[in-house]
Amino acid sequence: MIKYETERYIVSQNNGKLIGQEKEHNVLKKDDVVLIQKLKKGKELFKSVSDAFDKIEAESIINKGDIVAIKVNIGGGIDYVPVTYSDPEICEAIIKKLRIMGANPFVCEANMRARIIHDKLLKIRGYFDMLKRNNCKFVNLSKYTSVEMHCHHLTIPLRLPEILLKPQVKIVSFAPPKHHWECGITCNQKNMYGAIAEFRKSKYHRKYERIDRAVAAAARIMSPDINILAAYDIGTGVGPHFIYSVENFDRMIISKDMIRGDKVASEILAYPFHLVKYAMINTKGKNIDYSLHPDSSWPDQDILKQIKEHVMAYGEVNFWKPILYLQYFLPHYLQIKMFPQMEFFFTWINREFYSN
Repeated sequence: MIKYETERYIVSQNNGKLIGQEKEHNVLKKDDVVLIQKLKKGKELFKSVSDAFDKIEAESIINKGDIVAIKVNIGGGIDYVPVTYSDPEICEAIIKKLRIMGANPFVCEANMRARIIHDKLLKIRGYFDMLKRNNCKFVNLSKYTSVEMHCHHLTIPLRLPEILLKPQVKIVSFAPPKHHWECGITCNQKNMYGAIAEFRKSKYHRKYERIDRAVAAAARIMSPDINILAAYDIGTGVGPHFIYSVENFDRMIISKDMIRGDKVASEILAYPFHLVKYAMINTKGKNIDYSLHPDSSWPDQDILKQIKEHVMAYGEVNFWKPILYLQYFLPHYLQIKMFPQMEFFFTWINREFYSN
């Protein structure tokens, strides 16, 4: 029995189990506009975020009464290193804007291979009190009904949260743009990999090219309606674990198309877009163009210079990926038990050697 069908996928219910199949579809959206909005701080932050939504005409997608999932990146960060995860103040402004638009937002994230999303983590990330203050629900995507989704270019299915596959639910992806030691950059598309309900995500690393295919597929299936890459300071270097913070970035890259937003972010992060493998899967290896919104505020040359000083070359990404490869074959229960105990070590390294 068919339960959902969209232009991207079909979900059927068989003997109480939800099975999905990806359909052939256009990944790129017709709207090619990308806006780089200057973010102000304090009381002026909300106006910056609100103006950005208005300039890209978000109201053409987000309607009154819509349920909107705000997919943040808090599981992939390092404790007490704010540049590595979605900023709660910016998220709060997004929540307020969506409510003014008449939508009903909730914030969500899924468990990682070595990180359970619980109240303690929400407190460390600055989300617990913010969500309580705004009476906004947090949804752990790993704890809800999931769909076994069969995707193109993947030999194993993705376990995706049903709540993000319901056609009536809109998705806003909000992540900090960063360098990434296995993928080059982590931005809009990589953020949706974090929405996979399966916490044993090591299985997507156990064949060398599978991770890029899994990232690409998750982003295609759970394609966000609004894509936001925003941070006050931007993370560079051997991300996401060893980060140099470039201060005063103060920008939001916002778009309706996730791939075009990622291309702008790649240019700012000084990492060649054609070397981002998951992006090339979703563009089928083709070069893509974008239209920069006329009100865009490109980062200052001094900021761009600092970012470029710490960018990883493609050779470095290829160096780290095989080194990290073996860890993914550890039993899942050991990863979830051992790695959280090492978190203090990553925090210490970032504070002592990376000026965080």
